[in-house]
Amino acid sequence: MGNPRPRPHLLPEKLLAIRTFLNFGQPDMADKLQFEIGCHSGRQLQLHPGRISEYESGQREPNLFVLLAYGRLGQVHMESLVDDDIKIDTFRTRLGNEVCYFTTSPAHLKPGPVKKTNKPVTLLSGTH
Repeated sequence: MGNPRPRPHLLPEKLLAIRTFLNFGQPDMADKLQFEIGCHSGRQLQLHPGRISEYESGQREPNLFVLLAYGRLGQVHMESLVDDDIKIDTFRTRLGNEVCYFTTSPAHLKPGPVKKTNKPVTLLSGTH
């Protein structure tokens, strides 16, 4: 039926590195991934803890929604996850440092001061 598409060889080890970085067991990781996918895509995905083991052992490859959720939880770019040119030692140093998905800005950048304007506010007639 044709050739299977190439798979990233380091992906299983990187997925395990994310779970280890977060200090989660496989059941916790499955729950967090389900929650993350539900929050960001609106998709409901049942993910059993045994599936996490299959991802980390290379028996299965996670779909894109699961990969994106792993990246968000580990605060790394998806490119870092799937690019085998980024070795595991380098990947571990990037965990938690590449992107802060809670603010959708790079984690190392601090938001600037909020500028307040003292513009007068005009109320429409009939409002309080």
